[in-house]
Amino acid sequence: MCGIVGNINKSLVKNNLIEGLKKLEYRGYDSVGIALVNNNKAIDILKSEGKIDDFLSKYKDNKSDGQIGIGHTRWATHGIPSDNNAHPIFDYYKTLAVVHNGIIENYLEIKTYLQSKGYEFVTDTDTECIANLISSYIKDGYSITKAIDFTIEKITGHAAVLILSEDHPSTIYGFKKGFAGSLLIGKSDEQIAIASDFQTLISNSKEYMVLEDGERVVATKDGILISNGKSNVRKKWLPINEDEEIVSKNNYQFFMEKEIHEQSDVFLKNFQGRVDFNKKTVNFANEFNNLDLATIKRIHLIGMGSSYYACMLASYWLEKISKIPVQCSNSSEFRYRNPVIENNTLIVPVSQSGETADTLSASNLARELKVDQICITNTTNSELERITKNSIMMRASSEIGVASTKTFMATIEIFFIIALYLSQINHVNEDLSDIFDELKIIPSYIDNILKNSDKIIKLSNKYSSNNNFLFLGRGQNYPIAMEGALKLKELSYVHAEGYPAGEMKHGPISLIDSNMPVINIVTDGPYLNKMISNIREIQSRKGKIIVLTNCPEKLDSSWYDDIITFDKTDDILSPFLSTVCVQLFAMYLAISRNLDIDRPRNLAKSVTVE
Repeated sequence: MCGIVGNINKSLVKNNLIEGLKKLEYRGYDSVGIALVNNNKAIDILKSEGKIDDFLSKYKDNKSDGQIGIGHTRWATHGIPSDNNAHPIFDYYKTLAVVHNGIIENYLEIKTYLQSKGYEFVTDTDTECIANLISSYIKDGYSITKAIDFTIEKITGHAAVLILSEDHPSTIYGFKKGFAGSLLIGKSDEQIAIASDFQTLISNSKEYMVLEDGERVVATKDGILISNGKSNVRKKWLPINEDEEIVSKNNYQFFMEKEIHEQSDVFLKNFQGRVDFNKKTVNFANEFNNLDLATIKRIHLIGMGSSYYACMLASYWLEKISKIPVQCSNSSEFRYRNPVIENNTLIVPVSQSGETADTLSASNLARELKVDQICITNTTNSELERITKNSIMMRASSEIGVASTKTFMATIEIFFIIALYLSQINHVNEDLSDIFDELKIIPSYIDNILKNSDKIIKLSNKYSSNNNFLFLGRGQNYPIAMEGALKLKELSYVHAEGYPAGEMKHGPISLIDSNMPVINIVTDGPYLNKMISNIREIQSRKGKIIVLTNCPEKLDSSWYDDIITFDKTDDILSPFLSTVCVQLFAMYLAISRNLDIDRPRNLAKSVTVE
């Protein structure tokens, strides 16, 4: 969601900006634009609604270029996606160009104030308030840096911002307030690069530094000056040791299809250095900084979307295996409810991007409360890592498909391993030898589902015209029901709801008729008979019954319309396999509806606004 790039170069920067924006496409966006300081020291803005290919087509004959510029991919919050609302945004006098990630919560107040001073607004964006507010301070006689400092103080909300000024044509200004994602500054012998994504810097920078909350940057070809509004801030350049990741679909039609098929490999990567199957032990020692998890008496998990459902599933595992009480919170709710955090509580925020605004705010609150944290993320050098100081990497490599698949799988695997680790260090008196033996086989069972997905494809085609679905599960299968419904909503634009099966009779049963497919997750465990009762109740209301199960032999074929099966494991491990099944069902149903499964409408990979 919303990506930022900036470039100061000895040569022309237009192509560099476009290549940087292409690397940010996976985050999700609906318009794109760049601002360049041309040879006449004036600012040219090129922007359009749509994708980068649309932008390139629109400006294929445009010759604008320069040695300094900024760029942006926008995901609409204030104002519809349009050429006019795309970033960069001019100020009223067209001497400043601004790109902005985040949301200005008091923009109406600022807009009204500026209109009283004669400023006219031509876009529907909150970003225009930033441009005009800086402009107004400059008109009042302040320097541009002082104007930016005043703006940082004035605005309420979250903002990561870059600015070009015709009065200072060799400089990029920027600032960061709150948690609207990262602003990273890279350098090499040839250029200064700025980006909201670490991967974007890797190809053209040797060192980098991070802009923190409340800091302003002044960047020229001669160097970087960072201030916190009161004094200059000295920072060390950090080496970039990572290699740029080559992203390709290989022989798959979609990135998401490829990423689902990578899940067994991701599973194996997360075993490495963490799980010793010979000794049946787990070790996270090298991933925690000065944390003694043996003192933890309670765990609080926070996340959004798929990350939240992963937390829900983890709560079952952590309590069952490690015997530690667990609470889950949606990040956006956690932050505003004045949470009571007991001593010896560990908070675990989850975000595949490490830039999810609600989760960053919640994690920052935990930091202010001085609570120990470990984040689970797929992105190195992310904002979330910097807040928590401790991180467990998902090791899933880049996930381009907007809907989470392999990062969800990596997250729940890590949570399961953490549960084993806490059981181990707390000397829980329970023999888990068989669990280790079966856990080792899960990657091959995932591959079995992928190799035998024809049945799921046929069912997806069969139900592709249905516009309403229920997903039901009990215990640890309930979060998978939620995740399955979410995937169907995200990819197919189908109304789907996930429920604990015991809740069905308390309202959702009124929805069930012959047009309502109900996907029931039925595994061979303590809830088997309860789920059979639910199936029979659905059948008596003429609902279309799809069973997702690892124990078909315990179900009468007259009880359901269709069945999807996967390998039987200890019941506690079954969510790893049912997850793959619901992912495939959602993906193939979307394909049968001829939809773009990599870039679902209205969604973004990295949600940097609340």
